[in-house]
Amino acid sequence: MSAVRERNESAWLLNPAGSQLVPELREGMRTFDDDDEIDLVIVGCGAGGATLLQRVARTGMSVVGMDAGPFWEPETDWVSDEAGSHDLYWTEPREIGGDDPVPLGSNNSGRGVGGSMVHYAGYTPRFHPSDFRTLSTDGVGADWPFEYAELKPYYQQIEEELPVSGQHWPWGDPHSYPYSPHPVSGNGEVFQRGAQACGIATRVGPVAITSGRFGNRPHCIYRGFCLQGCKVNAKASPLITHVPDALAHGAEVRPDSMVTRIEIDQRTGRATGVHYVRRGVQRFQRARTVAVAGYSIETPRLLLNSTSDRFPNGLCNDFDQVGRYLMVQGAPQTGGRFAAEVRMWKGPPPEVSTEDFYETDPSKPYKRGFSLQTVSPLPITWAEHVAAQGHWGATLRDYMSDYVHWACLGALCEFLPRPENRVTLAGEKDRHGTPVARFDYTQSENDKALVSAATAVMERILTAAGAEEVMTIDRYAHLVGGARMAASEQEGVVDADCRSFAVPNLLIVDGSVLPTQGSANPALTIMAIAARAADRFVRAPDGDGRREKGQSWQR
Repeated sequence: MSAVRERNESAWLLNPAGSQLVPELREGMRTFDDDDEIDLVIVGCGAGGATLLQRVARTGMSVVGMDAGPFWEPETDWVSDEAGSHDLYWTEPREIGGDDPVPLGSNNSGRGVGGSMVHYAGYTPRFHPSDFRTLSTDGVGADWPFEYAELKPYYQQIEEELPVSGQHWPWGDPHSYPYSPHPVSGNGEVFQRGAQACGIATRVGPVAITSGRFGNRPHCIYRGFCLQGCKVNAKASPLITHVPDALAHGAEVRPDSMVTRIEIDQRTGRATGVHYVRRGVQRFQRARTVAVAGYSIETPRLLLNSTSDRFPNGLCNDFDQVGRYLMVQGAPQTGGRFAAEVRMWKGPPPEVSTEDFYETDPSKPYKRGFSLQTVSPLPITWAEHVAAQGHWGATLRDYMSDYVHWACLGALCEFLPRPENRVTLAGEKDRHGTPVARFDYTQSENDKALVSAATAVMERILTAAGAEEVMTIDRYAHLVGGARMAASEQEGVVDADCRSFAVPNLLIVDGSVLPTQGSANPALTIMAIAARAADRFVRAPDGDGRREKGQSWQR
């Protein structure tokens, strides 16, 4: 504990309280009036929004985080039941299209304080240094407006704050994690055995799940419900880490508050606050600065709905960049049946992983790459996998009776950003009278080649481990992009500090700002980007560089 405290004071302050203090913190939470001109209002309390909320609250600024969903109480609101967790997902109406439409819902959208991190798998790898310059090195994608080295100290901060458990990581920028890895169960053993036979290196972790008791947070009990919300609070999410710390430092979290439009002063061109609906009442919160963290569908939607005389085509959309370059990862999952019982649900879903295929291989007909990890679909999801192969009736029942004999691996393939893959506004309106988002998506030939390559490797690993039968289902995972970070407003929506080019006191601090997505789960990177943006915001909160009001968030 003391070593962690010396490296990062926030790791000591964030976690010992844990979620057990959230009810008490909420009861005594500082509140602001709509007419109060607060320093910062944040739209969304997920990975990016909650990190910014916590950092800014620590400086003493007045800050409110709004979320369209509830303020979850894990002990009373969540259940250890696959069918009972759908309230965690964003299920408001949306339209999808394109040649390869992306289903929206459980695996890529969150609802409520904590965002989609309350139902993510807990897997927290870093992006590689190469991810920040794919255009320069590989001729595809886009270069970020800063290098990996700029984000590295923030990766280290967040890894200690969650904290992250795992073996030493040899890929990308080699590094170690604050806590030792978890024990490996049947699914991980299958992956390790098959990978070793194929000459593929593997590692255990990294996961933002305590490998032992940490403060008031209990250790993992390996019950397999990470994707349904961790009822025991061993898995880190902003709901039980950064949000409680923000409340303790004077922030307000305002749940059930659907922000519908950002108001702009037509004379100055600056944001003045947000319009929102709470309990059926239209309200307006005044603020000196607005930050948006609604993720890759709702953030572009909010900007496009915030029209005015100055921005007739949507806020920050002078160059038609809002909503473009939305990305998903190709995420095929391959299962293998074994004679012995595997019981793949026992343990964190991403137990064992490899990034041997992450970088561009000049000998392959595609650019960039993919990562592999264990995944552990619970019975309902597994039944959907089996049914997708055309198995119904008695055959489906036979497969389900064999559930404990199956192991499952998943790939994350780096699909490339394309301008035509975008969010626009649909003709349909939601229950608040606001136009809903339409998301059109079409894969490139490079995308399809990556999925084929990843599937072949997973099938080879499982067969080498002794699988009697293998089956693969195609799927997507992880939304990023839609308000990309760039060097100029002709190429993106925000600058390297996540500040809008068009509106100086408007920030965007969620996954929508990512120019590329790598083959890594995005949560850790989103939090690191938000932490970096927070440091820059508190040094110049007015957005014009003329004022040095803020001090370090870490005090």
